[in-house]
Amino acid sequence: MLNLTSFSQHQQLFLDLNISIPFEVTDHEAALLILLQNLDYSDFHLPKKKSGRPHAADPYTMMLIIIYARIQGRFSSREVERLCKRDIFLLQILKDRKVPDHTTFDRFIRRHEKAIDGLFFQVAKRLDSLGELEKDVIYQDGTKMESKAGRYSFVWKKATTKNLAKLHRHIETLIAEANRLYCWNLEVDDCHIGLNSLIESLKGTGLALTPEKTGRGHHLSDVQKFYRDALKYKEKLENYEDYLGSMDGRNSMSKTDPDATFMRMKDDYMRNGQLKPAYNLQVLVDSGYIVGSYASADRTDYATMVPALDHMHKSLPWKYSKYCADSGYDSQQNYEYLENHQIAAYIKPQGYEQSKKRTYRNDIGRKENMTYNAEQDCFICSRGKKLEHQYIRKRKNQYGYETTSHIYRCKRGCKTCPSRSACMKRSKASYKQVQVNHKLREYHRQVLKLITSDEGVEIRVNRSIQAEGAFAQIKANWSFRRFLHSGMGGIHTDWLLMCLAMNAVRLGNRLARDEVGSPFRYILPEEVA
Repeated sequence: MLNLTSFSQHQQLFLDLNISIPFEVTDHEAALLILLQNLDYSDFHLPKKKSGRPHAADPYTMMLIIIYARIQGRFSSREVERLCKRDIFLLQILKDRKVPDHTTFDRFIRRHEKAIDGLFFQVAKRLDSLGELEKDVIYQDGTKMESKAGRYSFVWKKATTKNLAKLHRHIETLIAEANRLYCWNLEVDDCHIGLNSLIESLKGTGLALTPEKTGRGHHLSDVQKFYRDALKYKEKLENYEDYLGSMDGRNSMSKTDPDATFMRMKDDYMRNGQLKPAYNLQVLVDSGYIVGSYASADRTDYATMVPALDHMHKSLPWKYSKYCADSGYDSQQNYEYLENHQIAAYIKPQGYEQSKKRTYRNDIGRKENMTYNAEQDCFICSRGKKLEHQYIRKRKNQYGYETTSHIYRCKRGCKTCPSRSACMKRSKASYKQVQVNHKLREYHRQVLKLITSDEGVEIRVNRSIQAEGAFAQIKANWSFRRFLHSGMGGIHTDWLLMCLAMNAVRLGNRLARDEVGSPFRYILPEEVA
């Protein structure tokens, strides 16, 4: 029956919009509420407004909205604001309160980097209380994510160092020319002191340092030329030194995001190996849930394991007894750390897949295929010749860690050996030489025994499923491939929010299948094991 109401002399059709809409909480929404309710939000300090008006929402509501928006694939603050006005779940959360402005969401994320990091580990403890974590094996993997910096804002360390040396010579020439022309005695050795003294001396001449008119027909005086060049060189000198100081062991950086490093990405749209400003993001996964995260500007994964595990173990009340990662984490420093902390290492050594091939096993020139005599400390090649110990070489890597290698060399028989071409390939050296790190060699022997066992095979299969599955959800399903904030703190906060959304989706899926309480672990079939 139509609802008609009188309006003047006519009857107007009136549609009553105040109708009840059936609302049911989905599994993902229920999982999000379970993870975020009744947590400690005291670290979220909301400064009192000058106007005295109350805040748009409390920290719990803000975190609920931000993570829910990421589950829905909405990442920018403007998209989050629009979602609050249309999504039924968020309308129920906000009730009759005003929707926070997009600047409020962005400001909230920027101000609470440490608080969001602490909340992330509170969620991990909540998952443990639900019986969702195995707390036995921790899986680590990394991915590269593009920064919001300009793709052509690169600064290269090698070019900057070269240009800085040239600039020093130009400054010395400029100061020497000024000393000769004006009979001054300005310091030439220190570029900073020399430039400042030159600028002050030029100002003390009382002459005009900047021309009244510029362009064709208007020439600069000698004083004006010196002043112009001194200011230009001073600005360049400060920029070059700032660039080198900001790189901090890296070989590149971005002008618009100094913490980002130019890396080779898998998403190469131009197909020319283009380098892009990016970050190296690490996740630590247990039973399919992300329980640890670490952001780095390093292009490789070698130096990310130790700080990632340290930060996670300091924030969680339990310790893991087993660690699994791919060959990107195969380094002596990582093995020593795991050994000192009594953690079993299930790390695939570099070259492990190649070692399975026939060509690798039949290569007589490889030290792995030679016989090592521990008593005489020598290697014996396929022709029975000895490669005797010559000397020890110690080297420090870019992180300051020192490794010790032993050099072995054959003293006779290599020049006329019938197997020379197969053993030494195209080497022009007179005798065969190999370099061996005995400590790393022993670590590899122990690791191979672990990863080739039935338990080790199952652990490595679970690493592929759990750790790489998190990246599949975030990068492929949600299409999150570029950060919204800049700086190491900003991008790590962005990443933590994505990890929290990933954990909520994971818990929601298990709620739908009624599997909560039994940690996930893929069990290999007996015929495969």
